[in-house]
Amino acid sequence: MANKLQIFAWSLYDLANTAFSALFITFFFPMLIKVYLGGNEFQIGLTMGISMLLAGIFVPIIGAISDATNKRMPFIITFTIVCVLFTAITGFVGLTAALIFGVLATLTFHSAIDVYDAKLVDISNKENMGRVSSYGVALGYLGTILSLVMAWLILNKFGWENEFSIKLMFPAIALFFLIFSLFPFFYLKDKKTKKVKHVVRKALSEIKSTFTSIKKYKGLLTFLIASFIYTDAVNTVIIFLFLFGQEQIGLTVQQFFPAFAAMALAASIGSLVFGKISDHIGAKKTLLISLGLWTLIIVYLMNITNIMYLFELSNTTAFIIAGSIGGAVLGAIWTVTRPMLVSLSPKHKIAELFGFQGLTEKFSGVLGPIVFGFVVAKTGNYDIALWILLGFFIIGFLLLLKVPEKR
Repeated sequence: MANKLQIFAWSLYDLANTAFSALFITFFFPMLIKVYLGGNEFQIGLTMGISMLLAGIFVPIIGAISDATNKRMPFIITFTIVCVLFTAITGFVGLTAALIFGVLATLTFHSAIDVYDAKLVDISNKENMGRVSSYGVALGYLGTILSLVMAWLILNKFGWENEFSIKLMFPAIALFFLIFSLFPFFYLKDKKTKKVKHVVRKALSEIKSTFTSIKKYKGLLTFLIASFIYTDAVNTVIIFLFLFGQEQIGLTVQQFFPAFAAMALAASIGSLVFGKISDHIGAKKTLLISLGLWTLIIVYLMNITNIMYLFELSNTTAFIIAGSIGGAVLGAIWTVTRPMLVSLSPKHKIAELFGFQGLTEKFSGVLGPIVFGFVVAKTGNYDIALWILLGFFIIGFLLLLKVPEKR
């Protein structure tokens, strides 16, 4: 097992990349496209969907090469730097270019994430994997809170509802991501790397082998399908969270900040709590609890205006309640999915199978955001789109019931 410095460096990268997910994907990119560049929900969903599709195609190859050579960090560093560059300039171009840069920034972000996930195996063991995974998720949501503080200071100085301050956020997000990635870049080390001739050919051969033999790993295919479905719903919630609050209950940018901060804090705590629960009762049971709670959250959001009226809640309070519960369960899903995959996978194919999990998640990220965005853009009704997400969570739950606890 790696020393504490390696674990901290690994966890700190989660802090850096979760801030990108929070500020770019959930908040400022959708706002830029919809409010300032004249786009709509369908274009936002299509952008995220295409980036997920491309990541899904490339990530298994990258994972196989990483496994073959024992190299993780060169991939993480390269993709991070490219993501930072495209993030920084997205706010200063027109609609078409912003959509293209959004695809490229999100593509490289997700490509780095899956190799980073596979690094978990190098710095933990089967007894503490859930706990170490929870450190990364917890620090990640701490990063969300820190990035919200940064955004608050910038918007407070330059204005909450003007185009210049919103565009200024994009280089700020890029700088935050880069600064907190530097420590992992220098202190997170690979194991002794292997020189492999014809590495791409070997990687493609390994992928073909995994495709043809994946049914041998009992429960793995069913888990990947379940992950495909419930992650589809989770990714869609993340992308459209702010626009839902703005369109459905009139939440302003300034009001969204405390709700989002509460969500991030709850996710940080939830990741630690559910990481320990996972180590005690198992990853499968913990995931089932999380998905059950997600169905309740979607029902809450579908009835949020009635709940506000019935209990005399302000829009901010109602959204904070949803965000706090949702955040805790979101932290649980990201924390427990990694150990669940490891428990079902042979060790020599870990990075490659993380790539395949990434493949299922990316392809799910193609379907959900596009369908959700299309329904909202055509009907102007978020409630109809929420019924689709509810169905995804229920189907994911039922499939997960069929997955064994471990290989």
